[in-house]
Amino acid sequence: MPSIIAELAHVLASPCLALSDLHQLHALILRRNLAASPHLLPAFNRTIRALSKPHPFAALRLYSLFLRSSLSPDNFTIPFLLNASAALSLLPLGSELHSRSLRTGLLPFLPVANALIDMYGKCGDLSVARKVFDEMRVRDIVSFNALLGAHARVGVDMAEARRLFDEMPQRNAITWNAMVVGYVNCGDLRSARAVFDEMPARNLVSWTVMLMGYTKSGLMEDASDLFDEMPERNLVAWTMMITGNSQSGRPEEALALFRDMEKAGVEPDAAAMVGVISASAQIGRVELANCVGTYVDQKGIERNERVLTALVDMHAKCGNVDQACRLFDDIPVPDAFSYTALIHGLASHGQALRALELFDRMRDEAIKPDPITFVGVLTACSHSGLVDEGLKFWRSMVHEYKIEPWPDHYACIVDMLGRAGRLEEAHDMVKSMATGSHAGALGSLLAACRTYGNVEIAESVAQELFVLEPENTGNYVLLSSIYASKEQWGDAARVRSMIKERRVKKLPGYSWVEDPHREQRSQTKSP
Repeated sequence: MPSIIAELAHVLASPCLALSDLHQLHALILRRNLAASPHLLPAFNRTIRALSKPHPFAALRLYSLFLRSSLSPDNFTIPFLLNASAALSLLPLGSELHSRSLRTGLLPFLPVANALIDMYGKCGDLSVARKVFDEMRVRDIVSFNALLGAHARVGVDMAEARRLFDEMPQRNAITWNAMVVGYVNCGDLRSARAVFDEMPARNLVSWTVMLMGYTKSGLMEDASDLFDEMPERNLVAWTMMITGNSQSGRPEEALALFRDMEKAGVEPDAAAMVGVISASAQIGRVELANCVGTYVDQKGIERNERVLTALVDMHAKCGNVDQACRLFDDIPVPDAFSYTALIHGLASHGQALRALELFDRMRDEAIKPDPITFVGVLTACSHSGLVDEGLKFWRSMVHEYKIEPWPDHYACIVDMLGRAGRLEEAHDMVKSMATGSHAGALGSLLAACRTYGNVEIAESVAQELFVLEPENTGNYVLLSSIYASKEQWGDAARVRSMIKERRVKKLPGYSWVEDPHREQRSQTKSP
């Protein structure tokens, strides 16, 4: 009998068991009367335990076979089934296991109660997690940490978490890290840093969580200071710094960090490369984009959907739209982000009709566009003079997709109407903006007024721009030139004198200056 059980346990341990396999195993158990064997339950328990973390679904399929074999889970089985339920966010199954534990008298076992707190916390039911905790007669540090972890994941009621923390008879690294995670998740970085500084000993998780708080909040100076203090830096920490700088509009810093990471001997993965690709997209140089693309290929970086979408966005923004299209075709199932990246690239580089065709394909695939998608679509309509189509898309965005217009949407529509000479409609659109005046929309309309010589609207728009951008010389010069085009020399001179009176400064432009000693184009070098 033990040899049969051992063979059965070996088969059970496979994470790839099909439903037909389970039926055959069930028949074997019944045919050999294995359910009566004292060795069967331990075999199931060992297998469920082994599968619960790496293959939670397989563990739960075994549980169904377990029940059909007339076995009853014990205090060793339940915790690992709860772990599997938590991993898959299967709250109903977790609740059923809770009920079974109550019926069979297993709840007083500490591992069962602790696993229940953890399961409810991971499934977002903090109130029941707390109820289980409060009803425990005996608690250990795992019990406290499980409840603290529940608070930390959702980042709510951190005052209660702090009270729990203060009541704990003892604490370990997991306890301290849970408090830092909780404060980070609720956006209270000051309290997170206070706990971090108070920690008797910090591990890599402690440093990484605090760093994550700063980078996700865009506090890159604080993040840099903390990063410099880290006793050791893993790939996750480097990736957060690269991504944080990229998302905060600091592409040069992101690429400099990437070079430092390589010098430190840390190999990038797909997540790190997404940050690098994103930074390169912001810089917008074709040579750099090609270098990054080559690097991804040479390093064998996983070309998952996020990497491919980032590459599409980078090449599209750098004007290499043909390469962007080829990469888009490599994405097995493009999502809204993938479509949006290519639509923007096509719209911004003179291929508006292709952008609109892609948008039609996106809708045919039943992929819901988001506000950023519509910025690209409206830009395409503006650049191609498709005014009526643009207005139709605007109405679809507002009424069909229930998207609240952003200032950028208004700016696109105003630019589109202004280019077509429909200045009254453009002005009405500006006045209807729920978000208030927007310099981009007003600037587009003022430029259109110069093209079509509309002094009346130009004066109204310029006055708003003088308030929004008091130091932007361009607005004053533009209004002055409109007056001059109508030979209103006195008004033109008056506006020019306003520049001196208000000491208006010319706003500097942005320029990326390539340093040949810093940017190596060699195919064996990093971007």
